[in-house]
Amino acid sequence: MTRLIAIVAVTVGLGGLFLFGLLRGSPDRNIESARIDREVLTFDLPLYPRYQGAFGPTLDLAAELGSKPIIVNFWASWCGPCYDEAPHLETAWRAHQDDVLFIGIQTQDRGKRAEGEAFLDRFAITFPNVIDDDSRVSIDYGLFGVPETFFVRSDGTLLYKHTGPVTLDLLEEKIAELTGS
Repeated sequence: MTRLIAIVAVTVGLGGLFLFGLLRGSPDRNIESARIDREVLTFDLPLYPRYQGAFGPTLDLAAELGSKPIIVNFWASWCGPCYDEAPHLETAWRAHQDDVLFIGIQTQDRGKRAEGEAFLDRFAITFPNVIDDDSRVSIDYGLFGVPETFFVRSDGTLLYKHTGPVTLDLLEEKIAELTGS
């Protein structure tokens, strides 16, 4: 009988936590980063072959800093919200590619290059995407999960970090802040 009471108590407790999670609304997407207004960490990661003609076999962030603002988006092939935001990222890239460099980073997805290629194909992604197979860069950037997007000024300092899927409105707002337009 005692065992049954313990099982019921644990089930009710877990059910209460689950219900709380459902009823509390959308999670806060404005999670502050300790790196705001500080230089971003650089990386040199392998590019998907389709982007190597323009950048070479790897993309070295340090070499890209200083010329224009950069938007760095972390994603994974298994991430549902990443599928929601991908069309917005591509639309914004096509509209602003002369003024802002977009970089996609497939992370938390070890050994899933074929799935990554399929993701890029599905959304006809034309901005450069790299592979963070060991998730080293996502750890360095302090990711809570995917998707997360970092808006980097042309001087290499972090303007804003967004946790969760981005919208076209948010991209346009932050691009205007980055470019002063």
